[in-house]
Formats: sequence, structure tokens, C-alpha cells
Amino acid sequence: MSIRQQTPQIRFSGFNEDWVQKKLVEEVTFFSGLTYTPNNVVDKLGTLVLRSSNVQNGAITLDDNVYVKSEVVNSQNVEVGDSIVVVRNGSRNLIGKHAMITKPMSNTVIGAFMTGIRAPVPSFFNTLLDTQEFHDEVSKNLGATINQITGGMFKAMSFYLPESDEQAAIGNLFQNIDQTIALQRRKHEQTQMLKKSLLGKMFPKKGQKQPEIRLKGFSGDWVEVKLGNVLLIRSMSVDSDDFDVDIELENIESETGIIIGNTSVRTQANSYFARGDVLFGRLRPYLKKWWLADVEGVKSGEIWAFYSELIESEFIYALVQTNAFLNATNVSSGSKMPRADWSSMAKVKVFIPNSKKEQTAIGQFFKQLDDTVSIQAKQLKSLENLKKALLAKMFV
Repeated sequence: MSIRQQTPQIRFSGFNEDWVQKKLVEEVTFFSGLTYTPNNVVDKLGTLVLRSSNVQNGAITLDDNVYVKSEVVNSQNVEVGDSIVVVRNGSRNLIGKHAMITKPMSNTVIGAFMTGIRAPVPSFFNTLLDTQEFHDEVSKNLGATINQITGGMFKAMSFYLPESDEQAAIGNLFQNIDQTIALQRRKHEQTQMLKKSLLGKMFPKKGQKQPEIRLKGFSGDWVEVKLGNVLLIRSMSVDSDDFDVDIELENIESETGIIIGNTSVRTQANSYFARGDVLFGRLRPYLKKWWLADVEGVKSGEIWAFYSELIESEFIYALVQTNAFLNATNVSSGSKMPRADWSSMAKVKVFIPNSKKEQTAIGQFFKQLDDTVSIQAKQLKSLENLKKALLAKMFV
């Protein structure tokens, strides 16, 4: 029978003692959330109730707030250093989602489906909630039908823990990592928002013939065309054995144009796409799946491959991301599985630059933005993988 190692693989110098298995309930204090009714809800002049939606990516967000009458509040206010944990939710994946209170929040409590944890070394115990050891404890205790962590389940949990000085060192390290990840995520989101804003300003709005923002050196009205007169859909069947790449809908990440997952030829797909084609998911077009192909291959029949003899590929790629194009995809067939209808879309009119030089400039401008977004996404993923690796090696 193997004996469990009582020290982590990686630890700070100066710490040599074995970690000791302890009951979580003996190390921290738990507090419950507020139960309220719809009649208790008021506008902002009340007590803020933190719920599952206020916990995003390991941090507190205040984009979806609920306030209740202060006189009905019978639970304690959150304090700096408290970790708030989702303990009941319709989605099993959200159980255990948590965040630490990092600044004073007066007149603020947690909701009934949350539990608060108050610990002597807050950053360490908040990090403990990120570990596989905690997730394993949660998984083995979840019921078959009800997704919740009860007080009894918390009381049954035990973990190997170091002395408080080592807890503080570990907690500070991961707090710094979390702050770095948060900054990188914010930078990534801001670039995505910038791109979305520019798509709205660098293509003419409804009723306009020129965009609000124009690249230097270009002027004059854009020309109005029907989509069907400038875009072609590649329709060519091939033997998939002749190709190495198979793009299915699940391979295109929504709104980013990033290819994910296994793209080896693994289906019966025989619909050909060429390098430079713009792929667009026609099934459930609201998922916004697009990709500028840098290779040739086969694809799902639920994906269009656009090309044109009149418009540059990179401009087409920007065009399919505009509201004018996306609104046209809403004219679809089917209710449960809506599909964009090209016979209707082909009649939709849009404005494009008369100059291919301007088309190219716009396409390249957004390509550079896409490259920046992609690099930032990879940097964010690298930081998240670093944290995951350190969690596995710095806890027992």
C-alpha cells in the first residue's frame, strides 16, 4: 500500500516540515447567505446581495446586481479576505466557483446559494479552492440530482496543510499570479471590444454611404451591392482522403476565428474549401463562427466557404463579422436548429469600398487586430496553464 507524500513537489526554501492533514472546519469559519423573496428586491438603495453571477473568472464583478431592503437582512456583511463560494446551482460545473473579497464592500451580503469562508490566511485558503484536491472533494460529495455542497460536506473535507508562514508565502504567490491573469484577461477583452467597436465605425451604418471612421488616404462614397452579386459559395465535392484538414463547427471558436480541437480528417465530410476562403457557420449563425482559411481541406456541410472575384478575402472576413451581415443571417429556416438561408441573404444589400486598395487596407487592418487578439489569448492561456501546473505541484 502506497503512503501519500506529505510534502509538495515544489516549495519555497526555508520550509521543511511535513504538511499535516486537518479538517477544513477546524481551520476556517463558515457563514451562510441571505434568503430573500422577490418582494424584498429594490433598486440600488438597498443591500447588495452577491450571487453566482457576481463571481466571474475568480473575481467579484458588479455587472448583474440584486439589491434587497436592508431591514430584511439577517446575515453578516462580507469582509476583506472572505472567500465566497457557489454551493448550489442548476449547473454542476458552477459548484465550487469562488472569489475573494479584495476591498471593503459595505452593505453587502451573499445570497442563499453561496457560502462564505473566513480564514486566518485568506489568500492561501482561496487558492486551496482552486486545487484539484478541493474539486475532488466536491465531486465525491455531490448528489446525483441536486447540485450542492452542504455544510455537512464542508465539515467532512480534510486537506494536507502547512504552517501559517508557508501558507502566507504560497497565498501571496498565487495572489500575484491571479492579478497577472486578471490584467492579461482585461487587456484581451479590451482589444476584443475595440475590434467590435471599430467594425461598427469602419463600415457604413444603415442609411449611410461612408463609414464614420476612414483609413487615411481614402474618400468618396462606398458602392451598394447585393451579397449574392459579390460573394460566391464554393460547392465542390472531393475525396477526403486527399486532405489532412477537416473543419467541423466545433473546431471554430465563437467570435474569435480561432481553430480549436482535433482537425484531422475524421468524418465523412467531402465539401472542399480552398486557402483564402472565408468559412462561416450557417447552422445556428448566432454562434458567430468564422475563419479565414490558411490551408485547404474539407469541411462540414453546415459551413459556407465564401470567395469572390470582386472582393479581397481579408475584406470578406471583416464583412462577415459586421452587424449588417450578421443581421442578414437571422433570416433563417428551422426553429430548433436555425440555418442561415442564402437565397434570402443573397438579396441583402451592403456597402463596400469601390477601391480594391481600400478593401485590402481594411482587411489588413482587422487582420492585425485579429493577430493581436490571438496573441493575447495565447498569453492568457499560458498564464492559466502555469497556475494549473503550480497548483498541482505546490499542494499535497
